[in-house]
Amino acid sequence: MKKLASLTVAVGLMASLAATASAAEVVTGQTETTKTTATDPVNTVTGATYLDPANPVITPDDIKPATPQIILTKTTAFHLSAGSTTAIGWLGAQTVDTTGVIERDALGNEWREIYTWLGKAWIKVPASAYVIEP
Repeated sequence: MKKLASLTVAVGLMASLAATASAAEVVTGQTETTKTTATDPVNTVTGATYLDPANPVITPDDIKPATPQIILTKTTAFHLSAGSTTAIGWLGAQTVDTTGVIERDALGNEWREIYTWLGKAWIKVPASAYVIEP
């Protein structure tokens, strides 16, 4: 038993020394992060990059409006189609994101398309749920 304990301590000490030695080999450097003109290069891992305020990476066309969210306060069934009576699964109390598509059935119930782990599905919005409009 003493040999096993000694061996365990020796292996742990060797691992500690190896980790310290490999950490000491890391070379640190300084990077410049504030560039204000398009002619100043920014050095990155992949090479020099130039800032161009006239050609932004994200344009106004890339920004989409947020979709409504629903806070479910009780277990709710979800379906393959709006108005369906056959549930394909159940959602516990949680906040779900919708696609923004809304339908009403013949009885006036509101159905919303949501994202689930099975893909898109539909829920009949229960009276106890809270709908958050963006």
